[in-house]
Amino acid sequence: MKSKTFEKHSYTFMLLGLMAVVLLFFTVLKGGMMWKGDVWLGIAMQFPEYGVVTLGLMFCFICGKMDMSFMALGNFATIMAVMYMGAHADSPAGGVMLVGILIALGIAVVGGLINGMLVAYLDIPPVMATISMQLVWTGLSVALTNGNTVKGLPSLYTDIGHTYLMGFLPVPLLIFLLIFAVAWWLLQHTVYGEKLYMVGTNIKAAEFSAINTRRMVIGTYILCDVICCIGCLIMISTMASAKADYGTSYVMRCILILVLAGVLPDGGMGRIGNVLIAIVTIQIIATGVNMFPNLNTYYASLIWGALLLVVLVMSTRVNGGFQLKRRARKAAKA
Repeated sequence: MKSKTFEKHSYTFMLLGLMAVVLLFFTVLKGGMMWKGDVWLGIAMQFPEYGVVTLGLMFCFICGKMDMSFMALGNFATIMAVMYMGAHADSPAGGVMLVGILIALGIAVVGGLINGMLVAYLDIPPVMATISMQLVWTGLSVALTNGNTVKGLPSLYTDIGHTYLMGFLPVPLLIFLLIFAVAWWLLQHTVYGEKLYMVGTNIKAAEFSAINTRRMVIGTYILCDVICCIGCLIMISTMASAKADYGTSYVMRCILILVLAGVLPDGGMGRIGNVLIAIVTIQIIATGVNMFPNLNTYYASLIWGALLLVVLVMSTRVNGGFQLKRRARKAAKA
């Protein structure tokens, strides 16, 4: 029984082991600095914005699709929201914030719908469709702002990204945990979650199982982009502004986290708990690199890439050729 449990969660144990190695590495090099309370408060404040974005992209990966437009769409949506809030600065802050957030989420729904229609009905490859939309959203954002930063957020809104409840609990972390709980519930306890894994595993078999795969793909793109937009709304709170190129580095970081967590764009696989471990591990690396003032912070990307290669090699061994077997099963079903 124990061996079956270990086999089932072997990838999770491997990720936890890697996190422990990373912690040990920075502990040895920097002594007790890694375990100061302020350091962990900083970690808890920094990862939620791209952590939420990663959770949104996770749904597309499980569905076997790709979305490269999520940050460009999120930037356009938040620019529109900030413009609205700035134009109504004299109105009550609470109502203005609510309408601005709804505007951003509404734009995210439209963007997700467009992505889903391009992929599900026009059969455009997901990468090409969403890269095209990435250019569209970026172009609209630059045209609206001339590439400048857009300000005008109410102070009540900017406080969200810098507030600690009870002195130790960041508000962005609470938002992340709420989104995480909703995503976990959708994947583990709903019919949608079951169908999502089926579509990602074998879309033809899902069609023969009377699943409306087009509706699933469109709905997943909408869900992905709405959640990603929430992450962008957190980001503009911490930045106190919006801009066309905010968070562009998050595109590859989110993909890195998902691959590190074993959520591959092939579809039909991945555990949300592993995504959480990967998010925290990536942030620990970024924070650890920042502890070396003479070290270029871009070395974090080098470490992330090397870590990803190590995990891919180890996961191939741990899974015992699972990917090859899975592809063989998909080919046989087709």
